[in-house]
Amino acid sequence: MEEKYAKAMNLFWVNKRAEALKLLLEIYDKDSDYKDTLLVIGKINYYDLKFPEAKKYFEKLYDKNPENLNALLWIIKSQFAAGIRDKSIFENLQTFMKRDPNNLEVLYISGRLLEEAGKTDLAIQSYNQILLQIPQIAFAHKQLAEIYKKANLSEKADFHSNQFQALTRKE
Repeated sequence: MEEKYAKAMNLFWVNKRAEALKLLLEIYDKDSDYKDTLLVIGKINYYDLKFPEAKKYFEKLYDKNPENLNALLWIIKSQFAAGIRDKSIFENLQTFMKRDPNNLEVLYISGRLLEEAGKTDLAIQSYNQILLQIPQIAFAHKQLAEIYKKANLSEKADFHSNQFQALTRKE
């Protein structure tokens, strides 16, 4: 089993995901708790844009250990990428943020969902929380520039637009 797992992981790291998935599924069938097989199977599906399938594996992992924030993060990412906008994604975000309120990916997803829901003031808070941690995050400046432009707050829009341009400028 160890040999098969090592081979699967090597295939995964050289981006031969289909071959890695086949081996990992064989391992999973024999021992569903073997190392991080569930996580990697989920990631392969995620990277292959099979978000509902990925979510299923991440949920299995999370169900086995609800303390596993990494599994919950991947569930949220899969839900967001799949376009899931039901109660479950908001509950997952809330659960995650209670335990790690500074995760940049979750803050960004939260900001985007809040924008979609028309809760612009809360979206601004999410993006600003990102920038408080790392002011050089271009996508947060981009989102804030768009929000402030729509709100006709040109000074703030220009500031964030300039920040975004400066951070993404190729020299």
